[in-house]
Amino acid sequence: MNTKPIPIIITLAAALISCVVSIVQRAGFSVFLSRLVIVVAIFLVMGTIIKIVLDYSFRTLEPPASIDDQLDGVVPDAGDIEQTEEIDTTEDNSLESEEG
Repeated sequence: MNTKPIPIIITLAAALISCVVSIVQRAGFSVFLSRLVIVVAIFLVMGTIIKIVLDYSFRTLEPPASIDDQLDGVVPDAGDIEQTEEIDTTEDNSLESEEG
């Protein structure tokens, strides 16, 4: 599951509610701004914690890959292997070593 936008969505929703409440209360600019900054900071931290918890829980809930899928990544199929020329690994030792 894609949990990347969760902190941003939670923070923006809290900031919108904070702005609406401050406008309805006819708060001064400094009060408005201080409320907004505090709300954004708190809900950004909360959203990040929620994202971490969700990432951890979804990681543990994912079923493990089957053995066949794991082996496909390690062992190629017989059709995937190309025939190569046989390489002669014997060395031509026609020169005799000199003893002196």
